[in-house]
Amino acid sequence: MSKPANGGYQLRDGAWIHPGARIAEEVTLEPGAVIGDQAAVGPGCWIGAGAVVYGPTAMGRENRIFPTAVLGGPPQDVGYQGEETRLVIGDRNVFREGVTISRGTPKGGGVTRIGSDNYFMAGSHVGHDCTVEDHVVLANDVLIAGHCHVASHANLAGGVAIVQFSTVGRFAFIGGLSGTTMDCEPFLLHDGAPARPMGINLVGLRRGQFPHKTIQCLKEAYRVIFTEASEKGGEDLEGIRKELEARQLICPEVGELLDFMKQSREGRFGRMRQLKMPLQAPQES
Repeated sequence: MSKPANGGYQLRDGAWIHPGARIAEEVTLEPGAVIGDQAAVGPGCWIGAGAVVYGPTAMGRENRIFPTAVLGGPPQDVGYQGEETRLVIGDRNVFREGVTISRGTPKGGGVTRIGSDNYFMAGSHVGHDCTVEDHVVLANDVLIAGHCHVASHANLAGGVAIVQFSTVGRFAFIGGLSGTTMDCEPFLLHDGAPARPMGINLVGLRRGQFPHKTIQCLKEAYRVIFTEASEKGGEDLEGIRKELEARQLICPEVGELLDFMKQSREGRFGRMRQLKMPLQAPQES
């Protein structure tokens, strides 16, 4: 390495590395990449030209960070006073050009968490204290405000904006240029400004290899909850649950949908603030 320069950073193969960074073997660093103090990069990662990883950040294996992405920057929160907070990233994520992901804040628990096998398209942003689980797709210019929770296999189309403290359920799809004011229920397709349920996420459910019977139960349950019940006011979730049981439409996924709706309605502004229920894997067909 050359002599320390620019605040202690050292030049290695054209990339700037802080002495406090930890880089595993078989990591590829393109010219102009910057790895900051207390940033840990796992084996097999590729960090493109001009990409920046600030610390404290812990990153797992085989992540791909494209040029101009900035991960682990300070939270965009006016109350932040430079406290040490973290970003934790799993394995095999793709962060395309211009993606930004902020560290946490003390008032939000101090950690932003990104799971594994996610795809963040160009220009997307994940705010402080968020959790993005696994197999999530954020299309171009998706904006997720602070303190949000995006569950596994959710798919957010281009230009979607998620308001702070929102939860997006697993296998939810949100249509392009939609904006949320409340939580987005699992297994459903949401669209509009503000986004509202428009049907079940049939494409996502089929890709997730949910059994045909489960998909049919969700389809009929959606009709009961959002069409029949809405004509009667739609506020009595326990009554809706009994009606679905009487029609033999209750399966684990329908139960999860109803539980999600109950927790959201109990939260301020229709937002549950945290995902309390355990996440369930799709059943084998």
